[in-house]
Amino acid sequence: MEFLQYKTKEEYTKVWYRDRSYFSGAHLKYIAMIFMLLSHLAQTDFLYDLDQKFTLIADLFVFLGRISMPIFCFFTVQAIIYTRNFKKYTLRMLIFALISEIPFDLALHRSFYYPESQNVIFTLLMGAVVIYAMDYFWKSNYNPILKLIAMIAIVYVGYKLAFILRADYKGYGIIAIVFLYLAKDSKISTCLALLIAFYFEFIVYGYAIHISYGFVYLSIPLIMLYNGQRGKQNKWLFYIFYPAHLLLIYILELLFL
Repeated sequence: MEFLQYKTKEEYTKVWYRDRSYFSGAHLKYIAMIFMLLSHLAQTDFLYDLDQKFTLIADLFVFLGRISMPIFCFFTVQAIIYTRNFKKYTLRMLIFALISEIPFDLALHRSFYYPESQNVIFTLLMGAVVIYAMDYFWKSNYNPILKLIAMIAIVYVGYKLAFILRADYKGYGIIAIVFLYLAKDSKISTCLALLIAFYFEFIVYGYAIHISYGFVYLSIPLIMLYNGQRGKQNKWLFYIFYPAHLLLIYILELLFL
């Protein structure tokens, strides 16, 4: 089965590496964080409740925020390819997923505990575990049929678990990460994977703008311009930023609403 042939990290790097300054991994992560902040200012209802004149801006922020998740999923795949210590990586994600849950519930649900929805770091963590397990079987010497069955079973378990735990984006987030992992060795395949995997966010509804199409696909040209370089970044920044910006929004809600 030719399509199950595993390509090395070095081969993957050659696909994405470009000798130019834009966009490094750091650049794309900062872009994703900015758009996530804008989106959460609206999705928490802060802007919508602040004043009716902000409704149009809030709608646009929600639409533009769709750019963030594809970028975070793309770099979840990168993390599995390049991480030197998977246990430390997943433990770090788990710790910050737990830390972020109270700020997430406060900002979005006005509650210290809201079991019906868990923050997106849980989704990225489960996606990382799924593709790590897939990666193990893909590069193994097992029978190709057994490898394929094992990989399908792993994806199914991760997909169902995301729904059971009510993680943000639910099983669709897991499938998106899996698609990007399977397409990782080709820029064209990655582009197609983004088109297919994030179709569930193609239609977005607003209030001033009743319906909008395809904002999630604005992430594609950004990812296609990735230069395959890490750039100057702090690995802790996203983990700290995620609960911090949610807590800040909740404080703004208390002060102004």
